[in-house]
Formats: sequence, structure tokens, C-alpha cells
Amino acid sequence: MRLVKEGKSAMKILFVDSGIGGIAERYAYDIFHTLRSRFVCTVERVNPRAVTPETFRRFRPNVLLVVHGTLMRSSLVRYAGEWGATTVLWLVEDPYEIDFHRGEMTEVYDYVFTNERQAVGEYGRSNVFYLPWCCNPRVHKTLRVGPSYLSDIAFIGMGFPNRLRVVNALAEEFPGAVFRLIGDWASWGKLHPRLHDAVLPTLSNFWEVQRFYNGAAINLNIHRDPVDPPSGNRRGIGATSPNDRVFALAGCGAFQLVDDTRPDIWDCFAQDREMVAFRSIDDLVEKVRYYLTSPDRVRVAKAAQIRAYRDHTFARRLEEIFRRIKKPLEEKK
Repeated sequence: MRLVKEGKSAMKILFVDSGIGGIAERYAYDIFHTLRSRFVCTVERVNPRAVTPETFRRFRPNVLLVVHGTLMRSSLVRYAGEWGATTVLWLVEDPYEIDFHRGEMTEVYDYVFTNERQAVGEYGRSNVFYLPWCCNPRVHKTLRVGPSYLSDIAFIGMGFPNRLRVVNALAEEFPGAVFRLIGDWASWGKLHPRLHDAVLPTLSNFWEVQRFYNGAAINLNIHRDPVDPPSGNRRGIGATSPNDRVFALAGCGAFQLVDDTRPDIWDCFAQDREMVAFRSIDDLVEKVRYYLTSPDRVRVAKAAQIRAYRDHTFARRLEEIFRRIKKPLEEKK
């Protein structure tokens, strides 16, 4: 546990992270450090496995903020409410894990925020709100990187079937390009032989991830299909909201070509001016060919970074959460 004191009258927030480590550590770090550095509050971060009734009796939080939430016991959420805390759940894996979220897990909280607009109605409650992903300027920033991080075309994420189809097509069209594929590209299909040497292991170190983002001339951003491969979404709930990669890349000032499958992106960024989408593999090939050599990619990437830093940061999202729960945060002077 880490306790940060900001004064006797400051709001007290108990922040419970996902407890699963790895990639999930990214957003836990972002939330905790944003609360600690940007706002007047006393915040304690704790793993869900370490939360006990004594945690609430000792700390007496005004707000219990839980992210991800699958490892947090419902009985402890109720106990926090009995001790006067407003209880808040921030879901970050909808719709892929929505089967695990329905029912008691979400019903015990006073407020629920989800990363997917299409998931809101699935919970059947008026206290569930859509909250888009965001970036952390402390982490997502422009970097100068060495040769080992450079590429023409990069994708950081799992090699799901829809993504395999795209990168395999690009390997055919751009045989001389330097590719970087970081993640598991062996479990869901056959990768083009030309790309075998492009694969690097999955990165859970988010500081390293930012270097590869910055080192790519073009970052591909291909959203995960909501039902293929099968996950915790047996009803096949669709997805219209952008993934976290949209905002992370924008925050880095890294150019991305994003698939036009999530229309909510255009509530966050201006199409073609702040972000460029592709609608088919043929369209992608044409745009890769253009943006590999065009200075326009620098202009677009910079515009996306300016917009992300203005409107789509963890500070903005936390302000929205605390405004909704009627406990507005005060920014540090």
C-alpha cells in the first residue's frame, strides 16, 4: 500500500487496481499517479486481494474507486458503502468480458463507468455511464528513440484473426518494408513467412511500448473483433467505441492508421485532420503507400496529440467521474 497525504480536509480515495499485473498495470499507474499529482486528495492504492474490512475502518475513504473489478469482492464493496464511501467501478474490458460484469459484480456499486458505449444498456441501470479511453501525457509523449525501435509499419497487440489478415496483406504489398509486430502472433492463425522475423515478445513494460510507437513511421491500429476469437461476450454485444491504443498513440504524437469500425472515434478526433482511418485492405494499402513518404503524417499526428492532451487525458476522465458522483475534484495549484 502507498499512502499520499495532501492535508486533513482533502478527499480520501481508496483506489483498488485490477490485481492482475502485466498490461493492466498501465492504466493503474495512470489513474493513481494522475490522482496523486493533479488533484487535492489523499489517495491510497491497494491490490484487491489485500482489501479487508480493516482497510475501510482504518482509512475511512470518501470514495472507493475500483478499476477492472473482477477480483474485488462484492461484500467488501457493500462494506465500504456502509462506512459512508461512494462506490465507483471503472470497467475497461467491455464488451470482451461483459459476461463477468453482469449481475452482482456491477450491481453493488453506486456508479459504474464503462469503456464501451454499447455496453451501457446491457446493465439495465441508470447509474452506468460511457467513459472513453484516454492518455497520460506523463507516459504517452514524443520520444527520440534508437535504431532498434525504428520501423516502417508496426502493430503492438495480439495477433487476432482480423489483424492477421491485414498484416499478411501488407506483407505482400510492401516486401521491402520494416515491420514490427509485438505480441502473440502464433495462436490465432498463420503469419506470412516474410513477417516471422518481425515478431517480438509481448511487452507489458509500457515505457518500452511508447518507444516502439514513436519509432514507427506508421502504427497500425486494428480493433479487436468483439466476438472472434470467443471471449466473455457470449451474447455478441457489438463495439463502437475506440480502444486505448487510439489515445496512447495520439498522446505519443505517433501517426496511426486506424480501422473505421468504431464510429465513436469521431466524437473524439476529427477525421482526416487529427486521425486517418482505412475502410478496407485496398484502402489501407493505398494510404500506407502515401503516408510512408508524405510529411502529412507528421501534421496529422501532431494534431492528434494536441487534441488528446486537451480533451482525452486521465485527468479529464477522472474529473468526469467525480463530477458525475457529485464529489468534484480540486486541481492542485
